[in-house]
Amino acid sequence: MLNNFFGGVASVMAVGPIAGIIAGVCVGIFFGAIPGISAIMAIAIILPLTFYVDPIIGITMLLAVYKAGIYGGSISAILINTPGAAASFLTAQDGHALTKAGKAGKALAMALYASVTGEALATLVLIFVAAPISVISLQAGPIEKVFLLIFAFTVVGSMTGESIPRGILSCCLGMLFAMVGMSSITGATRFTFGVPELMSGFTFLPLLIGVLVMPEVIDAIKNRKMPHHDLVLSKSANPDDNRVTWKEYRSVFGTLIKSTGIGTFIGALPGLGSSAAAFLAYGEAKRTSKNPEEFGKGSLKGIAAAESANNAVCGSSMIPMLTLSIPGDDVTALLMGAFLIHGITPGPTIFYEHTDVIYAIFAGFLITDLFLLIIARAGFGFWTKIASIQRYYIFPCVTVFAIAGAFTTNQDMYDVLILICFTVFGYGMRLVGLNPAAFIIGFILTPLLEQNLDQAIAIVGTDYSMIAASPFAWIFTALSAFSVYSAMRMKKKGKKKAAATQNASEQAA
Repeated sequence: MLNNFFGGVASVMAVGPIAGIIAGVCVGIFFGAIPGISAIMAIAIILPLTFYVDPIIGITMLLAVYKAGIYGGSISAILINTPGAAASFLTAQDGHALTKAGKAGKALAMALYASVTGEALATLVLIFVAAPISVISLQAGPIEKVFLLIFAFTVVGSMTGESIPRGILSCCLGMLFAMVGMSSITGATRFTFGVPELMSGFTFLPLLIGVLVMPEVIDAIKNRKMPHHDLVLSKSANPDDNRVTWKEYRSVFGTLIKSTGIGTFIGALPGLGSSAAAFLAYGEAKRTSKNPEEFGKGSLKGIAAAESANNAVCGSSMIPMLTLSIPGDDVTALLMGAFLIHGITPGPTIFYEHTDVIYAIFAGFLITDLFLLIIARAGFGFWTKIASIQRYYIFPCVTVFAIAGAFTTNQDMYDVLILICFTVFGYGMRLVGLNPAAFIIGFILTPLLEQNLDQAIAIVGTDYSMIAASPFAWIFTALSAFSVYSAMRMKKKGKKKAAATQNASEQAA
């Protein structure tokens, strides 16, 4: 393993990969710092640019955008109290309190150091854990993979938002669109309605941008009259109020380690995501703190807990995706699509078929953390200005990138038409409360399920007892049942908590 890792370091320490990482970090922070533009939007926009470069360069650049975009969301949360994602909500509470006290530099620095610490430690876990898991996974044949993919589909239950039925419907729609075109197994054409262009199915990237990115542009147009947050910063005269001292970092180091552990564990469990990690770590840090009353009012430990757990998910969420082909959240589903576009199929064999590429990507993960620390720290003043950019400057550029990206996929105007159609479809999904992430997961996983299901049926024949002969099948069936149960339990708890909050507010009124 160490030989492979050092070989990966040698591969990534070249001009191309380093340039890609630097570009990815800058783009990720830029998009993450702008309220309303998330890391997943940044990845979708940049993805077409990676078609023309080596997979090591392209994928490391996308991962750099991902990592930097997650940190970038803390900038707008701290400075203008506008969290770009639910995971940044807790950072906004303590970070903006420090900003109002003239200590914005201290809050930004703590968020950065916590992010880098969490990401680096989670990446080390990824490097040492992923390969052994893949060795175990190699024992699985087509029958076991069918049950594994069924388990992967149950992840949708934790991404459904308020309604599980709507989430399941979203996933089923993704499965339906994935079946359009010629079957790779039987050669039969399905749902083409006599349109020759549909023989090859829907191109992934225009579909992705249409469903995930362009509805955000339409929302921005609808909300164009909403007041913009003007950024007014006051700085303390004390230099220590605008930086994190070594003593302060040491005082939160225990919180960083504990929160990173929570984030790493949560990220490795498909479907929970960075929001759950941030809230769990923040709650644990507050519970064990000597001064819990400071949380929410400018606590450095609060920022450290939320950001380290939030960013630790970035590395550990790659574990199920790379080893088991299970995208743990919407971002890793998108990254899985990027791997497939570059001809790399995530799964147990990835460490043997693409050893050089995978370990170069792992090395790129750690190098990305270094460049994120340097670039973000050196450019605090610039990123602060980025957070106050008016949206009407940004979203026209996003639209141009989206159309250009859709066209460059196959150099075909038909893909631009796909983009337009799925923009309308994606916005319609939002209007009726369907979930884009569940749709994308259904679209990506269906071809894998179909292929393995066909092979499993060929193996079984008429001897159906073979389905129950594998212990892996029983394990994944149990995990699927537990995943469904836990998702339903979480929804019930959420409804009870919302009802209790509503009753309390009514009584107070």
